[in-house]
Amino acid sequence: MINTIRHIIEPKHLFLAWQAPDGSSSGRTRRKVAEIAAEETGTIVLRYLKGTEDFEEALAAGFLGYPAFPLDLDQHASGILEIFMRRMPPKKRRDYDDFLRFWRLDPAIPISPLALLGYVGAQLPGDGFSLVHPFDTAKPPFEFLEEVAGFRHIEGFKKVLPLLSNGQEIQLRADPDNPHDPLAIRIELLDGRPIGFVNKLQAPGLHRWLEIPGVRGFIDRINGTEDRPLVYVFLEVGRTL
Repeated sequence: MINTIRHIIEPKHLFLAWQAPDGSSSGRTRRKVAEIAAEETGTIVLRYLKGTEDFEEALAAGFLGYPAFPLDLDQHASGILEIFMRRMPPKKRRDYDDFLRFWRLDPAIPISPLALLGYVGAQLPGDGFSLVHPFDTAKPPFEFLEEVAGFRHIEGFKKVLPLLSNGQEIQLRADPDNPHDPLAIRIELLDGRPIGFVNKLQAPGLHRWLEIPGVRGFIDRINGTEDRPLVYVFLEVGRTL
């Protein structure tokens, strides 16, 4: 059975996240460096989150801004969607519907460019940027697909990997004692064994739904390489039968 996102949540904003390159002394922490938002006029703007802890840590780790939007301006309001949509395959490609299905989107369900960018992340190899739908204004039911954060940092992850299979049920648990982030949400197997975390930029918006109506999750797929496996989970908030 293939998981499918049935409820599209139109975002009021997306976060632009950045990670330092592999081997950086600052680590591979995903940092929130900008917000992409729809104004009441319909204009899409990008605002750098200057002065925030994430932004300042990103600067210290080598962040130079998104190439099309210089850091000397706090806000940009021209060509935002067009520029980020270049990170996506064009609709005219014959395999475009397959691309949508890969991200568990139904080609028959309409989706705006802003929502599409948020659901697929628009991540390219090598540049460290990704877009994150925070689901902070969403109301259940809704679903989304995401990569398990920090899987390779779990102790003995190579021994855990053979225990995972597509369709396997997982659970989410708040982790208030986490020394790095008190809002962290752990992703666990049903026996309590941790396999990683929810994207840190989505965790704040999901906390209120962990108990009521609840969040169900399943391993959607495992790919990557033996040394750098990628585990994706499909999450259902307030699932309806």
